[in-house]
Amino acid sequence: MGRLGVAKIYHEGMEKRCPNPACPNHSVPRPGYSIKKGYFTTKWNHQPVPRYRCKDCGRCFSSHTFRETRGQHRPDLNEMVLKLYASAMTQRRMAIVLGINRKTVVRKFLFAAALARKEHERRITTGEIKTSLAHFDEMETFEHTRLKPLSVSFAVRAKTGEIIEAQVATMNCKGPLAEISRRKYGWRRDTRPIARKDVLQALGACSRARLTIVTDKHPDYPKAIRKSIPGAEHMAVKRTAPVPPSKSANRKNENDPMFTLNYTAAKIRHDLSRMARKVWVTTKKKQRLQAHLDLYIAWNNAYHLPA
Repeated sequence: MGRLGVAKIYHEGMEKRCPNPACPNHSVPRPGYSIKKGYFTTKWNHQPVPRYRCKDCGRCFSSHTFRETRGQHRPDLNEMVLKLYASAMTQRRMAIVLGINRKTVVRKFLFAAALARKEHERRITTGEIKTSLAHFDEMETFEHTRLKPLSVSFAVRAKTGEIIEAQVATMNCKGPLAEISRRKYGWRRDTRPIARKDVLQALGACSRARLTIVTDKHPDYPKAIRKSIPGAEHMAVKRTAPVPPSKSANRKNENDPMFTLNYTAAKIRHDLSRMARKVWVTTKKKQRLQAHLDLYIAWNNAYHLPA
């Protein structure tokens, strides 16, 4: 299991180039184009930060201008917020524990989620995540009320448990609540095919020469896999009931061909406060659930986010 951290990574020369896009020193600064222009002191750690002025355009800037945390009053809390939010803690409880406003927690959560999504897409594009055997499935939750269900399509690497992709989709209510849902909220657009396509395309970008995808016997999965990854081998297996801990000293179900995915789903249910069952914490917006999943992908895959 990974541990998410914020790595203070700065690119060489990024702190000293002119931030004015119209200045000739913006892309390729000439030697000695800037002069020192005093200091300012940060409020959170009271450290002096040098300031500079461009000789050509007169624009002033500092060594913090090109950092991701520019303009933040408490960047020291970023790492703590994103760690707690990936560890089953709610926004209000984090605000109480850290002694800050809940709105600050939300801003830092969205900030970390955007960095996590950017880092994950970079790793997929550059080929840092590769697999020849993956598990694919969906899990269900809801936004605001059980009359508005959501589906989460996700794929994991079978050997290491890395989450390759996770996408949230809307769906229609099923079962006894279907009629009540249609009467109160109308028909909802089923975007599960789009989410499956996005996850499978990301999985195809991470595949090696020959990719094997293991799923359950959902009738829609074979067509989606053939359409998104034509050369992949699909194995549809039957779901197996988990072994009760009282009947087996080994918690791992050796007979489960999709143990890695089911174990990851159980971790998501536990570590994401909005995904737990039978609790008061619920997702109010589908976009926030997607951001929370992006953050958890970085946590599970042990990314170090630049800040």
